[in-house]
Amino acid sequence: MATLETLDGRMNATEAAIADIYGKLDVYAVSLDTLLEILCGCLIMTMQAGFALLEVGSVKVANVYAILLNNVMDVCVGTAGYFFFGYAVAFGPTTGGYMGTAHFALTDLESDDALTWVFFQYSFAATATAIVSGAMVGRTSYHGYLIYSFVITGFVYPTVVHWTWSGNGWLNSDLYGLAFQDFAGSGVVHACGGTAALMGAMVLGRRKLAKDVEDHAISESAPALVTLGFFILMVGFFAFNGSSQGAMSSVGDSGAVARAVMNTGLACASGGLATILFERLVHKKINDYYVLCIVVNGCLGGTVAVCASANVVTNYGALIIGSSGAIIHCLWSISLHKFTPIEDPVDATAVHLAPGVWGVILCPFMDKEKGIFYCGYDGQSAAWHQLGVNIAGLVAIIAYTALITFCIFKILDKVKLLRSTQEKFEHAEAVRIHEELLAQQSHHGFFKDVFLVHHEPEPKKSVSSEISKMELFFQHSDSESDKQSGGSNEDDQQSGVRPSASDQQPSVVSSTDFIFH
Repeated sequence: MATLETLDGRMNATEAAIADIYGKLDVYAVSLDTLLEILCGCLIMTMQAGFALLEVGSVKVANVYAILLNNVMDVCVGTAGYFFFGYAVAFGPTTGGYMGTAHFALTDLESDDALTWVFFQYSFAATATAIVSGAMVGRTSYHGYLIYSFVITGFVYPTVVHWTWSGNGWLNSDLYGLAFQDFAGSGVVHACGGTAALMGAMVLGRRKLAKDVEDHAISESAPALVTLGFFILMVGFFAFNGSSQGAMSSVGDSGAVARAVMNTGLACASGGLATILFERLVHKKINDYYVLCIVVNGCLGGTVAVCASANVVTNYGALIIGSSGAIIHCLWSISLHKFTPIEDPVDATAVHLAPGVWGVILCPFMDKEKGIFYCGYDGQSAAWHQLGVNIAGLVAIIAYTALITFCIFKILDKVKLLRSTQEKFEHAEAVRIHEELLAQQSHHGFFKDVFLVHHEPEPKKSVSSEISKMELFFQHSDSESDKQSGGSNEDDQQSGVRPSASDQQPSVVSSTDFIFH
């Protein structure tokens, strides 16, 4: 009898020990997933630095401080927008599969562990909003930038996320039987952000004063900034795509993360190689600085294209997707600049929108298990149905984003809150000089050929002469302001202290020339 009691006690102790082990394993699993999401979320946030360096290095603007301040405010405003509205709209309880309706200002969360998911998803939202700033770099006012960044981070992008990634949205749930396939956001993040960027650039139009393109106007540090920004963005992309698995504790998670990271690197490399071959052999560009910028963008375009299928394509498939996505980026960039009145200084729409759409479309073809090229005869129906779902999802995402953001940008432009002071000045000066040239042409055009006169015609005002006059005006204004500032500057010079870089504001027009489109 004592022996049975002893055995029962030992069995109970063993069961308790096993239960304790399982409990610890559950804690370790949660901790491992938490570590993955927080660490990768932090790395994704470094993409903000990459965007800032890439924008400053790619665009020759008079006020670099405005670009950097916009990127800083992007993080600040994006955090507020996602805290108050974004997470609730994206992952709150659904209303018909279209929008969340709870957890505003992060209220009523299940536990503190849920904050891990909030932070992780916020890093994606900040990336989508940063895309928009690239297409309008240096041209928007602070007030307009704060407003549209808040709206995009708080409402536009989270609504798209609710449709696709929340598990309750109409594009990816049992509600309508649809399963939109986009692993890391080729459509959700990049096509959404790229569409918003395109709408902003469309409302702003092509600037009347184009930046100087002379070699001596390019800062010596610009190539270094472009290259450094690219490598920072690539670190962010490895975290971006690898962490989209969302976990590391279940069977198959580690393999999916490893495949996503490796495919990201392959797509980046193939995108860069395809771009430089295209530029040298087809486009035949020989300007080294231009080729550097376009190859960097080609690498990023290939990476964007593979986001949708990074976890399910073979390594060879990643090479194909990356190279074709980069070529799509090149064609979009050339077409946008040649055939449309839209100006995209850093090719934000070419890098994000075009390859993003291409990646979502290729996903049902290149899936190594269920794709059209791999599934065999029996799986063709389901694969083509998946292609239809992906295309329908893209149309919905682009149409919704375009409608909302175009209205926002148009309203801000009408109430004089969108354009920066320099942008307004450039428009006014360009219109004035253009009207003068038109007046001279109408006065000396047809009648001059019919009624010949023997006196010398009045010389026309050249664009360069107008620039020289404006430069002299601003130099005179600067000298007058120096005289009015008193002896402080003289004291500094006498003491050997030179003014700081922040005190030496560049001229508004000195780095620009007039190019009419």
